[in-house]
Parts: sequence; structure tokens; C-alpha cells
Amino acid sequence: MTTDFTAEAEKLTEVCRGIFGDESKWIAADGYPHSLALCIIDSIFSTGSHYNSVINVVNEYRAYRRAEGGDADQDGTKELLATFAAVGNSAAVWADEVVDNRKPAHTKKNAPLKAEVIRQAAEKLHELNYRTRNDLHRAYAEDEHLTGLKNVWLDLPSQRSGVTYNYLLILAGFQSVKPDRMVIRFIKEHAELGDRRLSEEDAAVLIKRVAELYPTEPRRLDHVIWRHVSGRDVFKEEEVLAHNIRR
Repeated sequence: MTTDFTAEAEKLTEVCRGIFGDESKWIAADGYPHSLALCIIDSIFSTGSHYNSVINVVNEYRAYRRAEGGDADQDGTKELLATFAAVGNSAAVWADEVVDNRKPAHTKKNAPLKAEVIRQAAEKLHELNYRTRNDLHRAYAEDEHLTGLKNVWLDLPSQRSGVTYNYLLILAGFQSVKPDRMVIRFIKEHAELGDRRLSEEDAAVLIKRVAELYPTEPRRLDHVIWRHVSGRDVFKEEEVLAHNIRR
């Protein structure tokens, strides 16, 4: 039975409007319309980093591919894996020479580099024939839960929480909302649910209803909440300055 979240959606909409205001001022998850490679790289580097460092990684990869005569914005898993092959399939060398970033996947001792997680992600997706962004959208038409993709992604080192999986979907242009644990925590805090349990499916329903009321696109709302709760900038640079002056 579908839960009626009318009151909760109205309350959450009021809160979101108060925090986020005009959607034209939000930093958008524009994604990469033709590059699954950049979707993978951006999503894996998105956690535990200031987003400027993620932009730097993406730009380093783009520069590397240009120097090879390639185009990062058209790359799929085949091209991404080829950049690893070119440096002997060493994640450490790839981190140094391709993206200039040796950030580990987590803070514990002996953590693999994020570069290694990217290599494994590209291999797994390639094996599943998810080799381009269009492949993901074709798979979605057959299975809206993208079960195969989700299973292999969550099995990657330090990706069990689903945070980077959710962001991968956003970057790949999916309109459907699959809120991660931080977004769910935001909903629980502001929708006045009391002690009621909130499943991922319920959270997705609430995000979609709030988006209708706002109005905005569900994935844009999901993304701006995610940026807010993960400590990232929400507003475009000029809007941040104006916001600080008003305060």
C-alpha cells in the first residue's frame, strides 16, 4: 500500500524553499551527456573531497586525452581502460600521470586509491556491456532498478553506502531519484515524520512530490539536497557572494 505523504511533502517543500530558494541559482549536476568515463571518474572522486578538486581531476583527464588526440567527453569504458593500459595498468601511475590525484578510497590504513576503484568500476561495467552512457539508458528501459549495475557498483571498494552510485546515476542523466543515506537523513530531519520508518522508496516518493510542488526536476532537487548535506556549495559563485553580503 502506498503511503500518503501529502502533509510531509508540503512541510518538506516549505523547508527546501527556505534553504535553497530559486532553482536558477543552484549549481546543477549537468553530468556528461556522452561520456560514461567522466561519469565514473567524477562520481568516485565526489566523496570526501572539495568539489574543486573533482573538477581538477576531470580537467586533468580531459587534458591527458587531448594530448593523446582523444576526447574525454566522448569516452566510454573502452577508452578509460585504455588510459590505464597505457601506464601499465598501474592505478598509482594513472593517479600521478593522468589525473594528478592520489586520494585514497577511504581513510583507513592500506586503503586503495580512488584511481584503483575507477579501474575496477570500468572493468566491471565493460564486462556487463555497460560501455557507454547510452548502454546504461538502454539497460534502464529493460530494468528501471538497474540491478546488474547496482550490484557490481556496491561491491567496489568503499562504495557500499551507495553515495557514489546515486551520483553516477545523476551524472548519467537519469530523472529517477534514488536518494542516498544523507538525503534520507535530511528528509527525516525536516519532513516531521516522527518515529515513522522511511525506506529508500518512500524517500524517492517524497522527493518527487516536493519537486512537483516546488516546482523543479526531481533529480535537480535530489542533487541540491545532496550538495547541502555533504557540505558542498549549493549556489553558483556569484549567488554565494550575494548571499554572504545579504547576511
